Amino acid sequence: MLIGVIFINKKLKGNKIMKKKFKDIIFVKGGKYKPCFTDDEKEIYDLEVCRYLTTQKMWLEVMDYNPSKFEGIYKPIDSVTWWEALEFCNKLSEKYNLEPVYDLNKEGILMINQLDGEKISPDIADFKKTEGFRLATEVEWEWFARGGQVAIDKGTFDYKYSGSDNVDEVAWYGKISNAETQNVGTKKPNQLELYDCSGNISEWCFDMDKSTKKNNKTVYRIIKGGSWFSEASWCSVLPRFCYNSIYSSKEIGFRIVRTVW
Repeated sequence: MLIGVIFINKKLKGNKIMKKKFKDIIFVKGGKYKPCFTDDEKEIYDLEVCRYLTTQKMWLEVMDYNPSKFEGIYKPIDSVTWWEALEFCNKLSEKYNLEPVYDLNKEGILMINQLDGEKISPDIADFKKTEGFRLATEVEWEWFARGGQVAIDKGTFDYKYSGSDNVDEVAWYGKISNAETQNVGTKKPNQLELYDCSGNISEWCFDMDKSTKKNNKTVYRIIKGGSWFSEASWCSVLPRFCYNSIYSSKEIGFRIVRTVW
């Protein structure tokens, strides 16, 4: 199982960039759909999504510590705050000569780096104009967790869980997890060949929970997918939960994505 770095970039003449992919990144075609939390149709641009949750091996290749409560290099990273997930995305981007998405220079104040050089407030930022690794938005997460256009074409977009109506096929959850995370990629993938979108570890999304106070570092951020601790129903692709962005939990990790441009 190859679970590691996703891209190598090499600058060529004329400022062109050649990107070499490894097999654990999946191209996800964009499309339009109505997410579970709104009646408005949303458009998704083409994405590249990591086949696996961010593992402890991936984390340790970039960071110099392992905060996980459940140790194992092929287990998902756990016990990281939302802010630490952003820091990881930036460091991984820098390692492979990609422009980092997040400007974290001012403590507690987040700006988004656009490819034209502007630094934009997250409220108005256009992630289509970013280059590096980042967290998925909730709209993006639901799209790829449900199987995207592939699932729509197959008539399976409305599966209850990511890739199946049978939770045991696709998810590690409270009843069968042995009260801990499990190695990634050991359950059935979804229609896009993405693993563990349901269960194993809940995933930080970029979005702020708008019902909480907008106060920079202390806002709550959306988490999706359910975890090793969850009831089966929480591992459905539809439930929405949130968690304080400055706190960590052994039930929460993340997955990296990248805009295709």
